[in-house]
Amino acid sequence: MWKPEYIRNMGIVAHIDHGKTTLSDNLLAGAGMISEELAGQQLYLDFDEQEQERGITINAANVSMVHEYEGKEYLINLIDTPGHVDFGGDVTRAMRAVDGVIVVVDAVEGVMPQTETVLRQALKENVKPTLFVNKVDRLIRELELTPQQMQERLVKVITE
Repeated sequence: MWKPEYIRNMGIVAHIDHGKTTLSDNLLAGAGMISEELAGQQLYLDFDEQEQERGITINAANVSMVHEYEGKEYLINLIDTPGHVDFGGDVTRAMRAVDGVIVVVDAVEGVMPQTETVLRQALKENVKPTLFVNKVDRLIRELELTPQQMQERLVKVITE
Protein backbone atom coordinates (compact mmCIF):
# COMPACT_ATOMS: atom_id res chain seq x y z
CA MET A 1 0.00 0.00 0.00
CA TRP A 2 2.40 2.62 -1.21
CA LYS A 3 -0.16 4.72 -3.12
CA PRO A 4 -1.65 7.50 -0.94
CA GLU A 5 -4.88 7.54 -2.98
CA TYR A 6 -5.60 4.03 -1.65
CA ILE A 7 -4.98 4.85 2.01
CA ARG A 8 -7.69 6.06 4.40
CA ASN A 9 -7.01 7.17 7.96
CA MET A 10 -10.11 6.83 10.14
CA GLY A 11 -10.86 7.43 13.79
CA ILE A 12 -13.64 6.19 16.04
CA VAL A 13 -14.90 8.70 18.60
CA ALA A 14 -17.76 8.81 21.09
CA HIS A 15 -18.87 9.34 24.66
CA ILE A 16 -17.62 6.70 27.10
CA ASP A 17 -19.33 3.29 26.84
CA HIS A 18 -21.13 4.01 23.57
CA GLY A 19 -19.32 1.09 21.88
CA LYS A 20 -16.21 2.37 20.09
CA THR A 21 -13.96 -0.56 20.96
CA THR A 22 -16.70 -3.12 20.33
CA LEU A 23 -17.29 -1.56 16.90
CA SER A 24 -13.53 -1.70 16.28
CA ASP A 25 -13.56 -5.41 17.17
CA ASN A 26 -16.38 -6.03 14.70
CA LEU A 27 -14.58 -4.15 11.93
CA LEU A 28 -11.47 -6.25 12.61
CA ALA A 29 -13.57 -9.42 12.51
CA GLY A 30 -15.04 -8.31 9.20
CA ALA A 31 -11.51 -7.86 7.88
CA GLY A 32 -10.65 -11.39 9.02
CA MET A 33 -8.14 -10.22 11.62
CA ILE A 34 -9.90 -11.64 14.68
CA SER A 35 -12.51 -14.32 15.23
CA GLU A 36 -16.11 -13.25 14.64
CA GLU A 37 -17.08 -15.18 17.78
CA LEU A 38 -14.75 -13.02 19.88
CA ALA A 39 -15.69 -9.68 18.30
CA GLY A 40 -17.04 -7.39 20.99
CA GLN A 41 -15.50 -9.48 23.75
CA GLN A 42 -11.84 -9.52 22.80
CA LEU A 43 -11.51 -5.72 22.88
CA TYR A 44 -8.46 -6.15 20.69
CA LEU A 45 -7.38 -2.52 20.81
CA ASP A 46 -7.59 -2.28 24.62
CA PHE A 47 -4.28 -4.07 25.00
CA ASP A 48 -3.01 -2.21 28.09
CA GLU A 49 -3.45 -4.11 31.38
CA GLN A 50 -5.07 -1.12 33.09
CA GLU A 51 -7.56 -0.74 30.21
CA GLN A 52 -8.53 -4.39 30.52
CA GLU A 53 -8.97 -4.14 34.31
CA ARG A 54 -11.03 -0.94 34.17
CA GLY A 55 -12.99 -1.82 31.05
CA ILE A 56 -12.33 1.53 29.36
CA THR A 57 -10.04 2.80 26.63
CA ILE A 58 -7.29 4.98 28.10
CA ASN A 59 -4.88 5.19 25.18
CA ALA A 60 -5.69 5.71 21.53
CA ALA A 61 -4.77 2.55 19.66
CA ASN A 62 -4.41 1.96 15.95
CA VAL A 63 -4.58 -0.94 13.56
CA SER A 64 -4.31 -1.30 9.79
CA MET A 65 -6.54 -3.48 7.65
CA VAL A 66 -7.23 -3.95 3.97
CA HIS A 67 -10.69 -3.39 2.50
CA GLU A 68 -11.70 -4.10 -1.07
CA TYR A 69 -14.08 -1.65 -2.74
CA GLU A 70 -15.09 -1.68 -6.40
CA GLY A 71 -12.23 -4.02 -7.27
CA LYS A 72 -9.56 -1.93 -5.55
CA GLU A 73 -7.81 -2.63 -2.26
CA TYR A 74 -7.64 0.18 0.27
CA LEU A 75 -5.48 0.31 3.36
CA ILE A 76 -7.59 1.50 6.29
CA ASN A 77 -5.65 2.84 9.26
CA LEU A 78 -8.11 2.86 12.16
CA ILE A 79 -7.61 4.71 15.45
CA ASP A 80 -9.82 3.75 18.41
CA THR A 81 -9.89 6.72 20.79
CA PRO A 82 -10.77 7.03 24.48
CA GLY A 83 -14.29 8.19 25.36
CA HIS A 84 -13.60 9.49 28.86
CA VAL A 85 -13.06 13.24 29.12
CA ASP A 86 -9.87 12.72 31.17
CA PHE A 87 -8.16 11.25 28.12
CA GLY A 88 -9.28 13.86 25.58
CA GLY A 89 -5.70 14.69 24.58
CA ASP A 90 -5.47 11.39 22.70
CA VAL A 91 -8.66 12.26 20.83
CA THR A 92 -7.27 15.65 19.80
CA ARG A 93 -4.02 14.10 18.57
CA ALA A 94 -5.93 11.45 16.63
CA MET A 95 -8.01 14.13 14.90
CA ARG A 96 -4.83 15.56 13.44
CA ALA A 97 -3.91 12.22 11.84
CA VAL A 98 -7.21 11.14 10.27
CA ASP A 99 -9.26 11.93 7.19
CA GLY A 100 -12.59 11.07 8.80
CA VAL A 101 -14.19 9.85 12.01
CA ILE A 102 -16.99 7.50 12.86
CA VAL A 103 -19.01 9.22 15.59
CA VAL A 104 -20.65 6.45 17.62
CA VAL A 105 -23.86 7.34 19.48
CA ASP A 106 -25.79 5.00 21.78
CA ALA A 107 -29.41 4.80 20.53
CA VAL A 108 -30.81 4.98 24.08
CA GLU A 109 -28.48 7.55 25.65
CA GLY A 110 -28.27 9.71 22.54
CA VAL A 111 -25.81 12.55 22.13
CA MET A 112 -23.89 13.14 25.36
CA PRO A 113 -21.49 15.96 26.37
CA GLN A 114 -18.37 14.05 25.27
CA THR A 115 -20.05 13.27 21.93
CA GLU A 116 -20.40 16.99 21.31
CA THR A 117 -16.81 17.64 22.43
CA VAL A 118 -15.26 15.06 20.10
CA LEU A 119 -17.46 16.17 17.20
CA ARG A 120 -16.37 19.78 17.74
CA GLN A 121 -12.74 18.64 17.77
CA ALA A 122 -13.23 16.77 14.50
CA LEU A 123 -14.86 19.75 12.80
CA LYS A 124 -12.15 22.09 14.11
CA GLU A 125 -9.52 19.86 12.48
CA ASN A 126 -11.53 19.64 9.21
CA VAL A 127 -12.17 15.93 9.71
CA LYS A 128 -15.26 14.52 8.01
CA PRO A 129 -17.67 12.87 10.50
CA THR A 130 -19.96 9.92 9.84
CA LEU A 131 -22.70 9.05 12.35
CA PHE A 132 -23.00 5.46 13.56
CA VAL A 133 -26.04 4.82 15.77
CA ASN A 134 -25.11 1.93 18.03
CA LYS A 135 -26.93 -0.33 20.46
CA VAL A 136 -30.25 -0.10 18.60
CA ASP A 137 -31.23 -3.42 20.17
CA ARG A 138 -31.54 -1.60 23.52
CA LEU A 139 -34.58 0.24 22.15
CA ILE A 140 -36.35 -3.12 21.85
CA ARG A 141 -34.99 -5.08 24.81
CA GLU A 142 -34.81 -2.36 27.47
CA LEU A 143 -37.25 0.36 26.43
CA GLU A 144 -39.65 -1.99 24.59
CA LEU A 145 -40.42 0.67 21.99
CA THR A 146 -42.85 0.15 19.14
CA PRO A 147 -41.51 0.48 15.58
CA GLN A 148 -43.01 4.02 15.38
CA GLN A 149 -41.39 5.02 18.69
CA MET A 150 -38.07 3.58 17.53
CA GLN A 151 -38.22 5.62 14.35
CA GLU A 152 -38.98 8.78 16.32
CA ARG A 153 -36.11 8.04 18.69
CA LEU A 154 -33.64 7.46 15.85
CA VAL A 155 -34.75 10.66 14.10
CA LYS A 156 -34.10 12.51 17.36
CA VAL A 157 -30.58 11.02 17.69
CA ILE A 158 -29.77 11.84 14.08
CA THR A 159 -31.12 15.39 14.42
CA GLU A 160 -29.06 16.02 17.57
